[in-house]
Amino acid sequence: MFKNMFKTSIAIISILILISTIYSATIITLDYFDGNNTKPVEPRGDLGMRGFHEPSPEIRKSELELEKKIIQKDIKKQISKIDSMIENIENNNYESLKKELELQRIDLENDQELDIQRIELEILRMSSEFMKD
Repeated sequence: MFKNMFKTSIAIISILILISTIYSATIITLDYFDGNNTKPVEPRGDLGMRGFHEPSPEIRKSELELEKKIIQKDIKKQISKIDSMIENIENNNYESLKKELELQRIDLENDQELDIQRIELEILRMSSEFMKD
């Protein structure tokens, strides 16, 4: 008798869990694939939808600004080293080496500009996303 009641209660609990799972999956699916989502998005505290995985836009913007400054300093150091090498070579007339170093300098300047533009675009993207929220 006790075994039958136990089996019955387990079966009922299993069916209830199955029904609640199907119900919640249906609700989530309808909410996710709702084409005309007219409900306003409610802010969910300080973390919002990001949770703990993605930093806030302000923090990410600060990180990108710092990265931009570090890249600029690094490139300027490399350029100054190349400039000093070019001066030394000019005194000894090593034309081919001079041209090669000048090309490296130009490449570094171009890389610097590209990195700066990439960071600025990332900042703009983040600012526009922040304004949407």
